Amino acid sequence: MEFEGRIQRVLPVRSGTGQNGNEWKRLPFVFEYFESGEQRWSDKVLLETFDAKIMAQIGQYLKKGPDGKAVIENGECVLLCDLKCRCGFSHSVRTFDKQDGTKATINDVRLYKFELIAAQQTQQPAQQQAAQFPPQVDSQGNPINQGGNYDDLPF
Repeated sequence: MEFEGRIQRVLPVRSGTGQNGNEWKRLPFVFEYFESGEQRWSDKVLLETFDAKIMAQIGQYLKKGPDGKAVIENGECVLLCDLKCRCGFSHSVRTFDKQDGTKATINDVRLYKFELIAAQQTQQPAQQQAAQFPPQVDSQGNPINQGGNYDDLPF
């Protein structure tokens, strides 16, 4: 499946050493998208990449500290802008043997395509909320009260 959306969050790089002694790194991120135009709420999926080129593309839009590494606040990297992208991913189920000898079954979501579309300056929270939830109006163009100061009472 391929969808156009945006990177909502970037989590810190995970790394380790495989059983064969080779070191590995993966960058997890939350991809937010709408499967269809009629969908009211976005879908989100946690994707991970081992691809250093994709990590570098995403990394150039992360806030860096004096050490040149990504700044992490509240357990996630600080994004400098809104990253629009197209991601292709597959999903399946994988069963594996745990260290204690029992079996475990997990979802297996794999990124197979990543294409950066645009990087846009992030909006302020109020502007972002207004863009996501534009004011609703009735058939005559009058605002519908959504908890604001508008009072539609006739007296």
